[in-house]
Order: sequence, then structure tokens, then C-alpha cells
Amino acid sequence: MSDALENFVIGLTGSVGSGCTTLSKILAENRFKRFSIPELIKQKFKELHKGKEPNLASFGEDWRAELQEIGNRGRNGEFITSSKANGDYRDYWVELLLENVTDENIVIDGIRNIGEVESLRNRIPNFWLLAVYADFNTRWERVEKKGSYTKKSVFQRDDVRDSDEDDPLGQSVQRCVYEADYVLKNVKKLTPKESRKKVLAKKLLEQISVMKGENTNPKKAEVSMATAVSQSHASRCIKRKVGSLIVDETNGIPLSVGYNENPIGMEPCFILYNGQCYKDMIMETKLENMAPLFCPECGTQHHNIRKPWKCNGTKQNGASCRCNFKLKFFPSRNIELCTAIHAEERAIRSLGQRSADGCTIYVNTFPCFQCCRYIKDAGITKIVYVESYPVTEAVDFLKENKIDFESFEGFTPRAFNRVFKQVE
Repeated sequence: MSDALENFVIGLTGSVGSGCTTLSKILAENRFKRFSIPELIKQKFKELHKGKEPNLASFGEDWRAELQEIGNRGRNGEFITSSKANGDYRDYWVELLLENVTDENIVIDGIRNIGEVESLRNRIPNFWLLAVYADFNTRWERVEKKGSYTKKSVFQRDDVRDSDEDDPLGQSVQRCVYEADYVLKNVKKLTPKESRKKVLAKKLLEQISVMKGENTNPKKAEVSMATAVSQSHASRCIKRKVGSLIVDETNGIPLSVGYNENPIGMEPCFILYNGQCYKDMIMETKLENMAPLFCPECGTQHHNIRKPWKCNGTKQNGASCRCNFKLKFFPSRNIELCTAIHAEERAIRSLGQRSADGCTIYVNTFPCFQCCRYIKDAGITKIVYVESYPVTEAVDFLKENKIDFESFEGFTPRAFNRVFKQVE
């Protein structure tokens, strides 16, 4: 692969079952050369497991967990004979994929690590990352119907790992979605299959025309989300920068903005806690103090617990355990101990005497459970968010309180000024 490519390249990222592979095949039917990272990893699977296929029938319920592991091993440089210690091989699969690229339109299926995104952006000026969204239940219906999974709990386990392994070499779909240039929703049940393909093709190709320079005006949601995210740059949080905007959509009036930051008069965590996030510092200290510990999933004894906070034991069936102690013992990731005023809460506090009854809040993540309570109390009736993995309890709370929520669709704030130009 040369140092720079002039190709027009679409990269697809999204949760399992969201439809990335379907979209990549649609583009392949519309003069795009298709490449697939998952297919490369499956080839490596067959090399490592002779006589086995990467599916449920051949390998058992851990078939996809093994593919995840192989993906990580590739990004760790394990399949490079001359790999260097501490080398950065996060783009291993991308480099392997594009070794013999010619000058043509390209679509890359299955991007799941932020290092892959960074590599493609550095090497290809005309690279666009497209995130495909579908909610968990829709995705579960799809993978169950396909026969990829029979147990919802196993799918959920693999899905959680996909979202964010808290490991630079691991799955980080959530971060990839945040870095996307465009978010496409793929939740409607369209039949027959051919009709669904036609609808998706039309939707996708229209946006590609805009990416290639066709002049258009932004949708209201795109303007509102860009405004919300602009506030996130005021945040000094070292974990995630979040921005929000409350809008009176009836009259088209923005009312208030907010960003996540420690309370007024309090320094940010990276100053107060020597570069650490307070909630992570507490969580990791507790994990270290749990040793000696028997893994709750496989029984392996750990005399020390340290990063990456995962069990390296073996289950009774011979499969690797892979238990993530952070998620096992702190499923909320200690969000209740976050020292910051969250973006949604700050926007609500900043309303002053203005009413938010019937308004919409735009935010570049899904609100936590506590913020959902504030949103209900403020009278806000709709949330528009950018997030692939909403917290289940927060979703249930919103449903019970009849607050609408929908995934953002359109060009993201990072691509806004690249796409939309003011005419002099």
C-alpha cells in the first residue's frame, strides 16, 4: 500500500447485526470494490483451527468470541514475524486488506478499532467513515434468524465486548461511531429482501453524492447536533467530552447548551488526580484490592489483578475465559461516582426562567440514568443522541415515562463544515 491513496473510500462501522455487511454488498453492486476485515479474520481462524468453520455449528457458542480474540491478536502484532515490542499494529488488518488496491471506489466492511480509523484517515484524504445503527432488539432478531446465535445472553456478551474493551488493541465500536462522518439508521423491517436493498441503496447513494461534492443544505437535526457537540470542546474531561443543546422545535429556537465538566471552582480530574479519572481510579483500586480472587466465570485463581483487568483462564470446555472484571464487578463503570456535572444537567440548569416543556435535547451520547431523571423533571419530551449501546435501565426509564428517544441520522459534527458550505 502506498503512502497515500487518491481513492474515494467508504469505511463501515457498527454493532453486529446493524447491517454493515449488507450495505457493503449493496455498494459492491454499485461500482465499489468491496473489502472485508471480518472475512480476513475468518481466514486466519481457519488457519488456526484446522477443520473448523467460524460458526455456531462447527465451533460452538464461542465462535464469535474467538474471532474477536484473533482480531485483537492481529492488532497486537502476533501474526507479523518481524514485529517489534511496543509497536503499533492496530492497523494490521487494514494494511493487509489494502496491499493491492487499484484506483477505484472502495468500501471497507467491519471497522471495529479506532486505530483502523486513524490509519485510514492518515493515508486516504477522501476517506469517509459511515456508522450503521440498529437497536439491540432489532439486531438480536436478525442474528437469531440467521442462526448466528441461539442464546441471547451469549450475543449480549459478545456485543458488550464489541462496544468497548477498554483496550487499545480491542474492539471499540462505540468510539468508532463517535468518530463517524455519517450515521445511517437501519431499523425498518422492509420486505421482500430486494425492496429493502433498493431502499437502502437509494438512501446510501444519495449521501455519497453529497460526500463527493453535491451541494445541499443541512437538515435541522444536523445543525442542532453540530451546535450541541461544539459545546463538548469546552469540556476538560479525560474520558469523554459531551455536549448538549435544548431546542424548542415548535418555534425552531435553541434555548440552552451544556457540556460535561467538574463543578464551578473545582479543577478537572487530570489536575486533581494526577491524570486519572476519579471514578476509574476508585474502581481500579477496588479491583486491585480484590486479590486473591477466583474468577466468577471459570474459577481460575488470580493472586494479582491488574490491567487489562481480564481473566486469562480456561473454562471447563477448553475455551478461553475472557471475563472482564471491570464489567463483571462494576457494570455501571462507576458512572454514579463521576465528579462532573453532565452536559444534559448543565443545559437544564442553564435554562434560567425559560421552560423546556415539550422540547428536544440533542446530545452526543445516550444520557445516563441520572440525567434521564433530570430530563423528565424539566419536561423535555424527546432525546436525539449518537450512541450504539444505550444503558438498558435508562432506556426502560424513558419508555415508562413516555419520553421519545431516537438515534441521530445524518452528517455528524466532525463532517459538518466539510460537507456544508456557505454560499457567498
